[in-house]
Amino acid sequence: MTNISITTSPTGRSPDKKFFFGEQTKYLDLTRPKFNKIGLEADFNDFLTLLTQQQNYLDPMNFETVGTNFTLHTNDERHKQFVWNMFKVTAEDQEGDWTIYHNTSIEMEPKIYVHLDRKLLLIGGTTFLGEIKKGVFGIVSFELPKFDRLPMHCGAFTYRKTTNLMFGLSGTGKTTLSSDPEYKLISDDEVVWSNMGIRMVETGCYAKSEGLTPETHPTIFNAVEEARRRETLVIENPDAANARLSYPISCVENAYHKRSNFSHADNIFFLTMDAEGVFPAISRISGDTVRRFFETGYTSVMPGTESGVTEIKRTLSPCYGSPFMPRAVSTYSDMLIDKIEQHGSNVFLVNTGMNPEFGERFALDFTRNTIKQAILTEYPMRDTSEKVLETLEQIIEGV
Repeated sequence: MTNISITTSPTGRSPDKKFFFGEQTKYLDLTRPKFNKIGLEADFNDFLTLLTQQQNYLDPMNFETVGTNFTLHTNDERHKQFVWNMFKVTAEDQEGDWTIYHNTSIEMEPKIYVHLDRKLLLIGGTTFLGEIKKGVFGIVSFELPKFDRLPMHCGAFTYRKTTNLMFGLSGTGKTTLSSDPEYKLISDDEVVWSNMGIRMVETGCYAKSEGLTPETHPTIFNAVEEARRRETLVIENPDAANARLSYPISCVENAYHKRSNFSHADNIFFLTMDAEGVFPAISRISGDTVRRFFETGYTSVMPGTESGVTEIKRTLSPCYGSPFMPRAVSTYSDMLIDKIEQHGSNVFLVNTGMNPEFGERFALDFTRNTIKQAILTEYPMRDTSEKVLETLEQIIEGV
């Protein structure tokens, strides 16, 4: 194997072109445009025919995550290496329950279909690495709640005998903060919370490379160098503002390299990149405020964080991952609240954006220390849910 660089198109992500459908759509949130069923079946069949007629596929690849098995048909070695990094690859004869057809060679508008009844994921018109990863997470996010298992778009780590979850949209610092050198990383992006505890979904990391230095991001920097040495590194959009790196979690020295169940969450952190400086550095929250933040996923998106973003803007993403959480938002929020109450988890809102007192962004070291103090404090800070919720509602009115 060799390290791989890939340049993806600006429209590669195209979340408005993702469709979940089939008879099981009765279980989905049909108020969202991506679940509009009209005319999808015929277009799906045409798309499936187009993909299966291609002659340039590599050998099929089988992989598994949280009890769901997939068979991948792709034409692209770069994406095959990405899947090797991100999931547990299984035997060649272990055909998956779900089948993925993924082809980067067809010139067309990016399109992603998930057929829930026929268990098919179709991807075409894009070279973006994340489409397979997020398509898989969308599928398990639909399947797992049937078994009272909560899929979560969040990082997870242990610290001083505690298990901690960190939710945050792109640009809030989730990967950087959960990869602190003093933590032991469970996952930087996706986990499941079941009656058995916390479990990783992926066996790899997919981190931004902008500003990556051994001083500010030692864990990620060293992992990238180790992946480069092993020739497993996949680099996406090199030298661009939204550049990302894929590497196996086994390259991260202070991480768990084997999948297992970890204890239930002691602490949960919601990250918001508050560009307007209306929230304090950290707030302890509970009850309806936790539900409202989780159901809205409020943050600000900074220029360069995503393709086409040229100015600061407020954004909402329910469950901190709306495009790949296909069931009704309340399905996930009800499960989260139940688990928080059942296990007595502390919940905090962390502002990784502007300091309202000084008008500049909170320093990374300051935020890291703030989170550690919240974890280690024997007597948690005063609950300020009412004030935080009032501020959030005012912000949402302006989105």
